[in-house]
Amino acid sequence: ICNWAYVGDHQQIYFNLDTPALQKIEVRRALAQAIDLNAFNRTVWLGLGKLSASPIGTLQSRYHDKSIQPYPFNPKQAEADLDAAGYKRDSQGTRLKLRLLFNPFVDRRAVDFVRQSLGRIGVDANIEAYDFATYVTKAYTDRAFDITFESLTNIFDPSVGVQRIFWSKNFKVGLPFSNAPHYVNPEVDRLLEAAAVEVDEAKRRDLFVAFQQQVHKDIPSIEVGANPNVTVSSKRVHQYAPTGEGIRGSFSELYLAP
Repeated sequence: ICNWAYVGDHQQIYFNLDTPALQKIEVRRALAQAIDLNAFNRTVWLGLGKLSASPIGTLQSRYHDKSIQPYPFNPKQAEADLDAAGYKRDSQGTRLKLRLLFNPFVDRRAVDFVRQSLGRIGVDANIEAYDFATYVTKAYTDRAFDITFESLTNIFDPSVGVQRIFWSKNFKVGLPFSNAPHYVNPEVDRLLEAAAVEVDEAKRRDLFVAFQQQVHKDIPSIEVGANPNVTVSSKRVHQYAPTGEGIRGSFSELYLAP
C-alpha cells in the first residue's frame, strides 16, 4: 500500500452550497453524522485507507491538524436535526431528494455506501454516474449536483492542492477542480492568502491550523481521507520509488536484481 506525499491522496464529499436545503448548516451536519467513516474505511477501503476529517490530510503531516475528528456517527441525532430543520419524513419516509455525483476515479462502492447511509435517515440520494469528461462538465460548469464525491488530492503543499477548493476567489464556473461547494468565508480567504506567502514555518503552520478548524466548523464538505493505492512489483525491482513522487518519479534509480 503506497501513498505518496507529493501527490497527497485525499478524497472528500462536497456539498453544493447553492442548494437551498444544504445552505443550512444543521442539515450538512446531519448528513455528516449519518455516515460512519470507520465502517466506510473497513467496508470500502478494506481498512487500508487513512481517514482524515481535515481538508489537509495526514500525508501533509507538517500542516495536518490531527485534533480535528469526524462529526460523531449518530443517525438518531441526524434525524432529530433534520426534523428540527423542517425536513420531516413524508408518507414514503423521504425527507429530501438530492443528486449525488461522483468523480469516476472514486470507487463506486464508496458512493453506494454514502447513498445507503443517507437513505437510513430519510435522504434519497440519487446517484448519477458519468464518464470523466461529462462528470467535470456536470460538476464544474453546469453545477448540476447537490453532493459530489470527489478525489481532489492535496498535492505537495496546501497552497497548491487545498487552497483551490476553499478560496472564494477560486469559485469560477467552468474551471475544473476549483471551489465546487461555492464556499465563501472571508476569514478563510485571509488565512489561505497569508499562508501562501508566509516564510516563517511555525507561523505558516498556525495559519493552516486555523484554516482547518474554521472549515471543519463550517462543514462545506465531509473530508474522508487518503484512499489506499496498491502498487504491485516484482521482487527483482528495487528503488522504483525512492522519493515523494512515488511511481510518478523518474525511475532514474530503478534497477533489477539478478
